[in-house]
Amino acid sequence: MNADEMFPVFFGIWGVLGLIGFVIFFLGKDAQLKRKLWKPFVIGTGALFIGFVCFMGFGGETLYIMVPATVLITFLNIRSTKFCDACGKTIINQNFLVEPEFCSKCGEKLQ
Repeated sequence: MNADEMFPVFFGIWGVLGLIGFVIFFLGKDAQLKRKLWKPFVIGTGALFIGFVCFMGFGGETLYIMVPATVLITFLNIRSTKFCDACGKTIINQNFLVEPEFCSKCGEKLQ
């Protein structure tokens, strides 16, 4: 399978992952389940992205940029996302230097 044939597969899988992530992490209310699934979901999608990059024919020097960038983005996504036990809201902090302390929806203190 060449890169032109692989792109629709990549796009389809990415769309399905986006839909699953939206349903679980933004529509779901179970903070404990979200916490349990968040790290594996983010790490798995990062690894899948790198896999697609390799499979589509990008390699060598491209990976010297893609792998560290993906690892950094994965780390920041895990660090900046919290889940409220009281209302189940997913809180994504835009300020990477300070972790969120309170829920923006209900005001409860976050774990």
